[in-house]
Amino acid sequence: MESICEPEAGNVITEIQYPSIVRRYLSSFIDGMFIIVACIIVSYIFQQNNDITVKFRVGLIILLAVTYEPVCTSKFCTLGQKITGIRIRRLPDYKRLGILSAFLRSIVKLFLGLISFFTIPFTKKCRAIHDFASRSIVIYAKCPNISI
Repeated sequence: MESICEPEAGNVITEIQYPSIVRRYLSSFIDGMFIIVACIIVSYIFQQNNDITVKFRVGLIILLAVTYEPVCTSKFCTLGQKITGIRIRRLPDYKRLGILSAFLRSIVKLFLGLISFFTIPFTKKCRAIHDFASRSIVIYAKCPNISI
């Protein structure tokens, strides 16, 4: 865990801690497992093989896979973020990430995969490529003076 002091409004210094690559990867792994389990449940519930059910099942699985992370990240947090105690916020004000930025972040994260994660130890504030693309930052949920 890296920690750095950041100036806040009114010249108050707040210590912000940035999670390690392991914690961030664990959060993504938990979210991936959640999506897989949810897809299995949807497939089981809609297991009939008539044309309408198959289309509905496939559509629901695609919708879940595409929207889970961006929507949860922008509105509250994903299951993986909740369990690991991290949150995604936008820079420079540390407010919730907007939905479009969250989708951009997820798309870049999906296409670059592990390459993006491997940049974390070498960047200021432990940011990955997908964080730079969406102007976001990952912090611990318990950072002082930041509304989570």
